Amino acid sequence: MKIRYILLLSTLVFSLQAQQNLKPLLQKIPANQGSPHQMEALRLGQLPTTAIPPGTRPLSQLSYDFAGRPQMILPPAAGQTLQALLDPESGQPLYIKGKAAIPLLNLPGRSSIEIQAYTYLEAAKSLLHCQDPLTEFTLIAVGKDDKGNHHIRLQQQYQGIPIYGAMLSLHTRNGEVAMLTGRSYPTPTLRNLDPSLSEEIAIEQGWAFLQTRTTVKNLTEWEQHLLPGAAASARLVVFFPKKTTQPPHLAWELSLAPNLAERWSLLIDAQNGEVLQAMDEICKIQGHHHYEPGISTTATPARKQSTSLPPPPDGPATAVANDLFGQPRTIDTYEKSGLFYLIDAAKSMHNSAQSSFPNDPVGVIWTINAQNTSPQNNNFSAVHITSNNNGWNNPTAVSAHYNAGIAYKYYENTHSRSSINGQGGNIVSLINVADENGGNMDNAFWNGAAMFYGNGGQAFNAPLAKALDVTGHELTHGVIQSTANLEYFGESGAINESMADVFATMIDRNDWKIGEDIVNTAFYPTGALRDLSNPHNGGSSLNTPGWQPDHVSEQYLGGEDNAGVHINSGIPNKAFQLFATAVGKDKAEKVYYSALANYLGRSSQFIDLRIAVIAAAQDLYSATEANAAATAFNAVGIGAGQGGNYQQDYTANPGEEFILYTDENYNVLNIVTPDGQDIATPLSTIGPLSKPSISDDGNVIVYVANDQTLRYIVINWEQNNFSSGSLSSNPIWRNAAISKDGNRLAALTDDYDNFLYIFDLTEASPQPVAYELYNPTFAQGIETGDVQYPDVLEWDHSGQWVMYDALNRIENNFGGIEYWDISFIRVWNNNTQNFSDGLVSKLFSSLPENTSVGNPSFAKNSPYIIAFDRINTFTNEYHIMATNLETGDVGSIFDQGILGYPNYSVQDDQIIFDAFDNSGNRVIGVADLANDKINSVGSAVILISDNAGARWGGWFANGFRPWVGTTEAISEDGLKVYPNPFADQIQVDMVVESAQTVMLEVFDMNGRMLHRSQESWSAGNNHAVLDLPGLPAGAYLLRVRLGQEVRTARLVH
Repeated sequence: MKIRYILLLSTLVFSLQAQQNLKPLLQKIPANQGSPHQMEALRLGQLPTTAIPPGTRPLSQLSYDFAGRPQMILPPAAGQTLQALLDPESGQPLYIKGKAAIPLLNLPGRSSIEIQAYTYLEAAKSLLHCQDPLTEFTLIAVGKDDKGNHHIRLQQQYQGIPIYGAMLSLHTRNGEVAMLTGRSYPTPTLRNLDPSLSEEIAIEQGWAFLQTRTTVKNLTEWEQHLLPGAAASARLVVFFPKKTTQPPHLAWELSLAPNLAERWSLLIDAQNGEVLQAMDEICKIQGHHHYEPGISTTATPARKQSTSLPPPPDGPATAVANDLFGQPRTIDTYEKSGLFYLIDAAKSMHNSAQSSFPNDPVGVIWTINAQNTSPQNNNFSAVHITSNNNGWNNPTAVSAHYNAGIAYKYYENTHSRSSINGQGGNIVSLINVADENGGNMDNAFWNGAAMFYGNGGQAFNAPLAKALDVTGHELTHGVIQSTANLEYFGESGAINESMADVFATMIDRNDWKIGEDIVNTAFYPTGALRDLSNPHNGGSSLNTPGWQPDHVSEQYLGGEDNAGVHINSGIPNKAFQLFATAVGKDKAEKVYYSALANYLGRSSQFIDLRIAVIAAAQDLYSATEANAAATAFNAVGIGAGQGGNYQQDYTANPGEEFILYTDENYNVLNIVTPDGQDIATPLSTIGPLSKPSISDDGNVIVYVANDQTLRYIVINWEQNNFSSGSLSSNPIWRNAAISKDGNRLAALTDDYDNFLYIFDLTEASPQPVAYELYNPTFAQGIETGDVQYPDVLEWDHSGQWVMYDALNRIENNFGGIEYWDISFIRVWNNNTQNFSDGLVSKLFSSLPENTSVGNPSFAKNSPYIIAFDRINTFTNEYHIMATNLETGDVGSIFDQGILGYPNYSVQDDQIIFDAFDNSGNRVIGVADLANDKINSVGSAVILISDNAGARWGGWFANGFRPWVGTTEAISEDGLKVYPNPFADQIQVDMVVESAQTVMLEVFDMNGRMLHRSQESWSAGNNHAVLDLPGLPAGAYLLRVRLGQEVRTARLVH
């Protein structure tokens, strides 16, 4: 064998081509053509021990062994130059200014801007009441404004769990961090971070809560495309109740879309199920004023398109057509196969290479007809709007299409923003949307993915698509969603609404009014829905339609309208109007966009808006503009004195490190050390059909052999021997994976179906339990059978979930879509020590166009880090990437022309993968990783080069470390441990067959040994007392070693 380190993999030549829309398989066996296989029990009999083939280093040498708000300025402390404005309610800073007077932290692997950020937090930690900024704040994003200033966003967390609404932003001036803004909380003291309610139970309770308040419907596949993401999602958070002295709660944050017209955010106590907060986050242009349909209950008929001569060749086209004002508008359309569509593919964001017209365009403005159906009802249906001759006798469609284009151009030309989401995403408008009763919808809304326009009923005398400011308002909610993501509740929600109004009046900038072109003056006598120059809008109180407060003294403090989001937006609206009048609209819109993109966060309050606007004005312009902003906010009563770890790692396996791999033609299995020494070459001459799976202690290897039998290899590292044999000699298998604790097995057959088989290897004759794989949908109790078949399998660290990739196919009106994605299925319950419910969760809720992901693999020590192959099925490009499940960050490791099958090193500081050398030989490459474990540093090199080729590398060690999933054997097999939970002492009773020396060891969940004692036990009953004083609350593992026999028990303190 030859090991080479000098050739950079970035210079390799690649030749393997991908199959369009598929993850190519390196080896594909024929599918079973007969009846589905009948499962049988596994035979676990041991084969005779076989000596390991000699290598350069014998195994015998190897070692063995996760609100007023008065002004409060904190003067700088001695030796530092930081100055803070504190919130008198919480004592937390609203902002901190000045420079950190401490040396830069030594943070190897971090960028200079990260080091500056964490150094600033370290200097400010006493002001923030934060114990350890490095672990309590995680970097989310780094932005840069037109002046070159950096803006760094960080999410606060507690022991890896995000703190709801706690986000800070750091801002540089002249290359140094000079300001901190945002909202954070003192380091919590929650003791119990284990939720009593599971995620699925919390979601079920959320759906039950909504069923008493709104329409919950089953969404079709087409409707799901009109959602911004999963319609049912949950994450565990620490939630500090607003404006109360209650302690923080461990809570489930739920996002539920009961229909296309609503998206609810719920916070449910994770221990007792109490609903702590609930709000509908969808903005409707007509906010807190509600009118029952009465004037018009008959939906406006959809207009038919005219026909004429054959059109010109396929591609973008332009047309002139009258809008709802009767004005001729030039609009961009698209011609395909003799038919014109209201699809604008002429903008710079359009991706023609990835587009498939007319049903799957990328980077377009797209207008669709909802055919007078309601997104809240089961008959909802949307179709293309077409013309045979590029003539458009549909003013409503023309207005919607034209106005969307104007909004797009505004953000592109004024703020250099590529579409609403900033990434060239489609802008979709639906017209002729009915209300839930089938009548004309008296509203318009943005649901996070598309615009829905009603045709007006009582409050509006025209289709809402007529009004450019309505379009601007609703589409700006998409911009807000992609930047500050302001919570749609209370003052944060009022800022959200205000920002939408602000940019609506910048897009339709001839006045300060909203909706003046469509309102019915019988309901809004001033002729406007809202007026930024006069929030009272001709009214005298909240009982008057269109009235809003224009000063904090009039602020609505009740609970209606999500605590006044549409009502109180009048206050910051007036502040903007005063500011823009003072400095001009051109400057004002730039300042507000910077405040939104760089300063505001999820929980920002009115005072935070003031701070953000003043800071952005100073960044972009001068003290003159900053003072004008301060004056404007003073005028509305928002004054200067107002205030308002799931990432837990295991200790690395302490054993000796090895790499298992196969040759290019899958003929043998070899074991070598990472530095190139042969250990067992070959270990087996029975080659693999699937990539072998290895238990965490390196003792057990399981794989499907080339003859499709299910094989095992058990290595005794201390005695320098191994045994091998068949778990199943039935030639039906396709892939298999053993859990990290070696107690369970997952397997697939050559039926190529959507079933996964799980075996409990602790049973004498393990019987298979079949789990049907599915794609979860966004409605309660509904799932789809779109999974064609899974491929790669790997168990998570707890031994409860199996991660897999799978080929999926979705059938729709526009043709089928195939793609690979990554999911998790819960198959085991550690608490009950039994099979679980088969709940499926996705790694990514959605994938970009023409993208598949597969071949996932967990980091060895960080259960929230996953590496995978990303495949661009349009360009046939392959990328090895990795993601942090807790932060949502995705990093890049290596780009090449084949699937990499990445695998982390024992220390998680490197990653190995399949590659080619310059001569086209199969090799195993290695890349060094940054501290975040999801990005590479330096250049990748060849690690293993074998004359017979090398692929499917698996890096492992042969030491022992306890797992969360280790069997809780409190009283079985003669071992009894009590009390459990324990205080400062445990008692151990055990029956042994003969006199022997016994080792008793206690570990924490990071693998650290906390206790070790040796006992001399006699045959029969034995008793030991272990003193364990001063341990923190948590889970622990007792290991009892009797010679080669090991028994374990999970303990709770």
